[in-house]
Amino acid sequence: MKLSNGMRGIPAVFLLAGCLLAPSVAGAQEAADVQKIYADVAGTYEFTYEGQVLVINFYVRDGRLYGAEASDSEEAEIKPLDLEKLKFETTVQNTGQYYEIGFGRDETGKISKCQLTTSGIVIDGTRVK
Repeated sequence: MKLSNGMRGIPAVFLLAGCLLAPSVAGAQEAADVQKIYADVAGTYEFTYEGQVLVINFYVRDGRLYGAEASDSEEAEIKPLDLEKLKFETTVQNTGQYYEIGFGRDETGKISKCQLTTSGIVIDGTRVK
């Protein structure tokens, strides 16, 4: 069976469409993965440092991860550093203080720990909600 000149271009069109759509599918999957990680780390964590207790709520709003002290209304956007390792960063606007934030999983795979690092100080926390 011989194809006419017009028919020869059809497979190329499908290949081109596949190449153009593949990045958006990969991008959509990556965005879904990010949202899953954000949902996994969202929760309330309690940190104890030098006899003081700090409670931080991490939550997702409009597809972004935020954190705020339970006793303070100021929120900070938490941005990913290394999603595979559950590492994030933020700078608190009113103080200019920079934090690296790492989350850890327990033996069942649930995220149950959080670690804040700032100015050489490391503070370990546990998930309470």
